[in-house]
Amino acid sequence: MFPTSIAAIPPGALDLTGEAVRRRRELQRATMGALEEAGYEELIPPTFEYEDTFVRAGGPEVAERLVRFPDRDGRILALRYDFTASLARVAATTFSDAGRTLRLCYSGKVFRQDPERGGRPREMLQVGAELLGEGDLTADIEIVRLTLTLLGAAGLKDFQVNLGHVGVLAAGLAAVAEPLRADVRRWIDRKDRGSLRGALERLPGDARALVTLPFVIGRRDALKEAAGTAPPAYRNGLEHLLALDAALTAGERAHIVYDLGEVRGLDYYTGIHFELYIAGAGRAAGAGGRYDDLMGRFGRTMPAVGVALDLDTIAEVAI
Repeated sequence: MFPTSIAAIPPGALDLTGEAVRRRRELQRATMGALEEAGYEELIPPTFEYEDTFVRAGGPEVAERLVRFPDRDGRILALRYDFTASLARVAATTFSDAGRTLRLCYSGKVFRQDPERGGRPREMLQVGAELLGEGDLTADIEIVRLTLTLLGAAGLKDFQVNLGHVGVLAAGLAAVAEPLRADVRRWIDRKDRGSLRGALERLPGDARALVTLPFVIGRRDALKEAAGTAPPAYRNGLEHLLALDAALTAGERAHIVYDLGEVRGLDYYTGIHFELYIAGAGRAAGAGGRYDDLMGRFGRTMPAVGVALDLDTIAEVAI
């Protein structure tokens, strides 16, 4: 027996052996092969960076989730919180003179600690892709299709992409003053229609639409019905989703569900946003969307859209 101090590992860390390792390596090879075939160039950023890189990308609330430690010069370093921040930094520096669209991909560990959920892993294996420099519908379609391709390459058949658009609820939320807006977002997240109705029934029409639109979940027909009844301020986001849906094949649409009530991440995303769910998993297996404001935080304004898959979650599901 090893002494406890030697045998124990920190909370949230994992020892992986045997089939667990083989499964993850198979997933890495399959998904990275699909990304290479799609024309995405692999980038390997450092495992740790100055903490400011991740705080600049994710906002001050990210600071408490970083795994941090001091450098010899006294500056604070952090283990990689996500790849997107690192890729944004590289695009603004190494590729600052590139006058072309950048298609970058990655695979590796990210390290996060959530004080509110102490039992969650603090290291996660990810694979993902970022399309930088394209801000139109075509780029959004490419990332959604790439997401479906990656899930197929992972051997998954029973999965769902819950897709929304920030623009659908933005006008309504903007019509609600703080501090009520924070309550409204919380009620939307909890699907609390009663509290929303009571708080919004006396506000302007743009705000009152928040009583119904966040509860729209479904396929193209649900989007069309919402677009036909929503106030004009909501329609740009809805029409964008309808145009995206029209570009997909019937087989691709079979995996897409439109969810207009997702408010988590609205401070980060600027257009489409989505989460990935697979049968047998108790948590999301990935996420993605458009974040056009992020690159400007690193000194180079450019549109961006991407996706990241949680390979640990996928590896735990029997195929």
